[in-house]
Amino acid sequence: MGAQIALSLALGGCQVILWARRATSLDAARGRIQDALDFLVAQDLVDAKNCEGITARVRLQANLLRAVADADFLIEAVAEDLAVKRELLARAQALAPAHAIVSSTTSALSASALASDLAAPERFCIAHYAQPAHLVALVEVVPGRETTPATTQAVTALLTRTGKSPVLCPDIPGFLWARIQHVVLRELVALVEAGLVTPQDCDTILKKGYASRLPAMGAFEHADLAGLDLITSEGAKAVWEDLSNARDPAQTLLGRMVEKGHTGMNAGQGFYDWRARDANAFKAARDAEIVRRAKIDAGAKTTFTDPPPDKT
Repeated sequence: MGAQIALSLALGGCQVILWARRATSLDAARGRIQDALDFLVAQDLVDAKNCEGITARVRLQANLLRAVADADFLIEAVAEDLAVKRELLARAQALAPAHAIVSSTTSALSASALASDLAAPERFCIAHYAQPAHLVALVEVVPGRETTPATTQAVTALLTRTGKSPVLCPDIPGFLWARIQHVVLRELVALVEAGLVTPQDCDTILKKGYASRLPAMGAFEHADLAGLDLITSEGAKAVWEDLSNARDPAQTLLGRMVEKGHTGMNAGQGFYDWRARDANAFKAARDAEIVRRAKIDAGAKTTFTDPPPDKT
């Protein structure tokens, strides 16, 4: 995520310093950035003549003080571990200029909890990018209990300026995006566990059915279109009553799969057998589909131009 976010900011014209503890991590990040940029060029989302300028806007640094000494905006993308994030955020803010905004791309950890060790928690605000960060437009903006409106506005402005679609979210477990994902997954896992459907059928329903109209119509727009009288009818009541209300994922089919070591793609087995299915091909197809949608939204024009860089 760090490399993807760095590229996203560079595509938006920002001067970026990418920090990591180890030089080998930085080398790998530079390779990921170049691969992602090559993909964008191949997909006609970036003009090849702009690549040199984009990559020049990302500098690598293994020294944290040098990385943040002149920064206006800092964002961490380390492991989803509250203690690790809090320690790094506090250290980075202490080394950064007094005006710098500090952020995190966590998908679920509380903004208030992350800011609890900061000397200036009012200058902290979550900016949750979704993978792949350089392709997905939406970013969740989550202020903490002590975050000032000025900080939230500055983060929102930066994201907008770099081509993102920021959405203000409450500091609740999962914010908005992850909550939606968990709601959907909880229900589908319950149906698979009951032997009523297969994972393949569920994914087909989502990709070929439900998702096909989401770019044009959200849940509340659909409710208004269908009619709230229909959404509150006896038929709808029967559906709501039958929905899963499981409160602990470890007590469902998911937990039993984890106990078997079937933890997903990295383990080679999850709901799908990734030993027989090409994980890299899957991710490439995912990115290509996201790009296809980006092209539609952009009117089939090159999405990323080469704006004048700023000092952010």
